[in-house]
Amino acid sequence: MSTLLKYDVIYILDPNATTEEAAAVSTKVEQIVADSKGTVLKKDDWGKRRLAYAVKKNREGHYIFFHLSISTESIAEITRNLRLMEKVIKFSVVRDTISHLKAKVKPPRVGKSADTSGAHSTHSRSGPRSNSGPSRSSAPTNPGPSTTPAPTAAPSEPSTPAAAPSTTTNP
Repeated sequence: MSTLLKYDVIYILDPNATTEEAAAVSTKVEQIVADSKGTVLKKDDWGKRRLAYAVKKNREGHYIFFHLSISTESIAEITRNLRLMEKVIKFSVVRDTISHLKAKVKPPRVGKSADTSGAHSTHSRSGPRSNSGPSRSSAPTNPGPSTTPAPTAAPSEPSTPAAAPSTTTNP
């Protein structure tokens, strides 16, 4: 005995399919679910919609959605039957993994303000620094491509290139 899992089955019918042909595909899916002792949790007829791209030369399709609780072996049978039906131009079977999860509600914070939160407080920065993180200096950085610092005082002697001839003469 295999466990029942939840699946979403969406298939797109040929837009020229009659209501009898659409009902035949739908009853075939429901019959497979009933034979395998599964349940149809939800069935929606989304109607004709425009496709994002042409599928078997069709720009429109008739969408049908099923939410099923069924075994894995039975979902393989549904997939096989949808693949063989001529009026089904595209289908998708996806295992529902999040419908059983409940939303986690965080309890409200009480009694603490944002100023006394510890590490991010302005009072915690007065202690000694460790070298484990990036250093944060208050000095502005030079965003330019040069890595040499700007001079702080005027040079006492003009600098000349080493290869340039001297322009001073000796008497």
